[in-house]
Amino acid sequence: MAQPKAAAQTYSYFDTPDGEETGKKLLCVLRTAVPASISVALGNVMLYSHPKGIVNTGLKMASITLPMVGIASTFVLATNGLASIRKKDDHLNWFLGGFLAGSCTGLWRRNRMFGFNMGMLGGILAAVRKELLVQGWDIVPQDYQFHPGGPTFCLMDYSLTKERPKNWTTGPSP
Repeated sequence: MAQPKAAAQTYSYFDTPDGEETGKKLLCVLRTAVPASISVALGNVMLYSHPKGIVNTGLKMASITLPMVGIASTFVLATNGLASIRKKDDHLNWFLGGFLAGSCTGLWRRNRMFGFNMGMLGGILAAVRKELLVQGWDIVPQDYQFHPGGPTFCLMDYSLTKERPKNWTTGPSP
């Protein structure tokens, strides 16, 4: 049954335990992984590699985009697959999922030692992220305060006169 569009957009990766609703979790991760990897590939094509022709450009874009999307998909599928097989939602699933996702970079670069090292790094980072999730800590807090000169300075209003509210008046009517 089709869900309303608003309900589909509000789904978060952590709404359900690991091993359940893997398809929704995969779509949730791919919603950010695909545009991010296309942006990285586009930056590479326009600023660094400069392939000639539409076919070579498409192949270069695919050679960057597909492995990045594959790495994200590998983490989701491995973590949730292990959780459904083991019937446990613990740090080991996340470590192994991170290890498999990180080792995919070794396949991408065709270097086994690099893949092992990145697998260990990915596994450790994933296990730490799971521990942060279990403890209830946020990496990026939801109630972030804007500070002048911070990373969000471009979102501040630097106009000389700020726009008045639409129901603003100068004072009581005579």
